[in-house]
Amino acid sequence: MLKATATIEDYLGAVYRLREAPEVPLPLSQLQDHFSFSRVSVHEMVQKLAQHALISYHPYRGVTLTDAGESIAAALVRRHRLWERFLTDMLHLPWDEAHEIAEELEHAAPEVVTEGLAGLLGDPGSCPHGGPIPPSASRITGAQLCSLAPGKLYAVIRVFPEQPGVLHQLGALNIGLHTQLQVLLQTEDETVVSLPDQREVNLPVSVSATIWALPAEELP
Repeated sequence: MLKATATIEDYLGAVYRLREAPEVPLPLSQLQDHFSFSRVSVHEMVQKLAQHALISYHPYRGVTLTDAGESIAAALVRRHRLWERFLTDMLHLPWDEAHEIAEELEHAAPEVVTEGLAGLLGDPGSCPHGGPIPPSASRITGAQLCSLAPGKLYAVIRVFPEQPGVLHQLGALNIGLHTQLQVLLQTEDETVVSLPDQREVNLPVSVSATIWALPAEELP
């Protein structure tokens, strides 16, 4: 089998994170956007992964993970999200810094270290941004903040995709998991919300589209 280099792990992990569901092909355009790579570069890597039975290519539709690819991707995402929990819960790093550091650590930790982290942390079910930690396979619930009706109170349940700049901005505003936000106004370009401390903030749609929320009364 092809050795799972950091680049191969990154591709498989991206498919795992970005897909709508395991059986639904992920369009190659989403991989292009995610990595900011050219169409040719992405297609070449997809062909390589398909030749080694790590992904299945569905013409004009995209890619899905094979069982072998799924195993590698799930292990990578598990390592990444456990490291994020350790860095935020134990070392108290901001969640944007934790995400970037975990991007490096996810390729280095052997399984014995990963499972040691899980035990130390009490086997958490999600990362600091609300992403499920494999083998949990729960999908995103709720809806993007930019699509929610004004006049109601919502609770943040996930930030996805996890972009360091957006995470830093949200951290500076003290917006995190379970933060309750009242949507005041939706426009084509921004979402205006009221924070728990009564501040009104204009969130660009590029930010509010990454915030997933539920009506506050539905928060488990």
